[in-house]
Amino acid sequence: MGRLTVHARLSTLLKLAAWGCVIALVLLSELPGRDLVRTDIAKLGYGKQLEHVIAYFGATTIIGLAYQARISRLALVLVLVPFAAALEIGQLYVPDRGASVIDFAASTTGIIAASLLLPLAGRVLVWVLSPAPVPQKRKGQAG
Repeated sequence: MGRLTVHARLSTLLKLAAWGCVIALVLLSELPGRDLVRTDIAKLGYGKQLEHVIAYFGATTIIGLAYQARISRLALVLVLVPFAAALEIGQLYVPDRGASVIDFAASTTGIIAASLLLPLAGRVLVWVLSPAPVPQKRKGQAG
C-alpha cells in the first residue's frame, strides 16, 4: 500500500468522522431532555458546560483536520460558532430543553481552543501515523 493510498484513505476517514461529528452535535443538541443521558461529568459543578467544551473541542479538531487544506482556522470558527448558536437556539423548541448563554459560551470555548491547537493536533496525527524508523545495521554487525 503506497503513501498516497494511505493519505487518501485517512482523508476520507477524517471527512466521514467530521460529518459524523456534525450529525452527532445536531442529534444530541436537539434530543428531548427526557431522552438525554448525561455523562458523569455533568454531575460536577459546571459539568454540563464541560461536556459542551469537550464535544465542540473534539468536533472542531476532527473537522479542522479533515478540511485543513480547504478552510482556515478563522473560517472554521466563523462557521462553527454560529452553528453552535443555532443549535442552542433550536433547543427552545425541544421538549424539556432550553437555550443557555453559558452553554453557548462553553461550546464556543471548545471551538476556539481546538482552532488554536489545530496545528499541534496535525503534527501529533502525523507523528502517530509515521512509520517507525528501521534500524540500520552497522558494518561488521551480524544479523
